[in-house]
Amino acid sequence: MIDQPDGRGVESRERVAYVCVQSDRIRAVLETHGPDGAAPLERTLAALRDGEETTAPLDALHDALLVAGDAAGINGRARGLTPHGVSPAMPDEWVLLCPMHHCSRYTWPSGPELPRCTISGQPLRRERV
Repeated sequence: MIDQPDGRGVESRERVAYVCVQSDRIRAVLETHGPDGAAPLERTLAALRDGEETTAPLDALHDALLVAGDAAGINGRARGLTPHGVSPAMPDEWVLLCPMHHCSRYTWPSGPELPRCTISGQPLRRERV
């Protein structure tokens, strides 16, 4: 795992990556079933954008999802699983990473345009594998 300069632990970066990838689904669940609507998600995204401590907002978001009926919240997910016989893609030996060093999310380049971070709107940063 690539070490991040912000000192965030692996678990925290994985939680942020999950929120980044699932933010639309999380928003829909909270707006439909959450007692405070999408406010816990918005507080988490604001803390990430502003470079603030994210432990408390992530914990509150996890709890809000549980209350809204999401049995796994942001902590219960399987990572790094590849089905038997399927090789993970590794084009060009480049990986695209969070531009703000907040999360462990990564993706492989798939074209000339760099995808943008869901949270900051900045292009993902390229790093050689």
